[in-house]
Amino acid sequence: MKKLLLLSAVAVLAGMPGAFAATISISFSGLCDGMDIQVNKAERTALETGNGCDQGAHFGAGTIGKIKGRGNAITFGVNLSAKGGGAYQYIYVIDYPLVSGGSWSNFYTTDGKTLSKEFTGTYTVNGAAVRPNAGGRSSTERR
Repeated sequence: MKKLLLLSAVAVLAGMPGAFAATISISFSGLCDGMDIQVNKAERTALETGNGCDQGAHFGAGTIGKIKGRGNAITFGVNLSAKGGGAYQYIYVIDYPLVSGGSWSNFYTTDGKTLSKEFTGTYTVNGAAVRPNAGGRSSTERR
């Protein structure tokens, strides 16, 4: 009985928000921003907030999965309303696991019917929740 109770408690705790790992900060090469990312390996989900010049400007949620021709990646749907981006929505695709030199790309839509590729590049893992800001453009600026 004690064993069953213990296993039940472990299962409940695994599904709680505490199952998210520590925050890992990445910066997009050549841009002034990046993301602070928390991964829940058990659920294969992730949360993000903008950092650098986009600190506080966006947040998103995503899933981890394999993309044909690319491999494992986190795909985030990103809300830009704090940056005044209510007219467009972004999708970020970030190589996973999170390692320096990994690739990323983002796409946006303004109408839910067409998808435009915005930026692509590599990223650097900066450790736990640092706020890089190398100057220059943001990944959420439209060209």
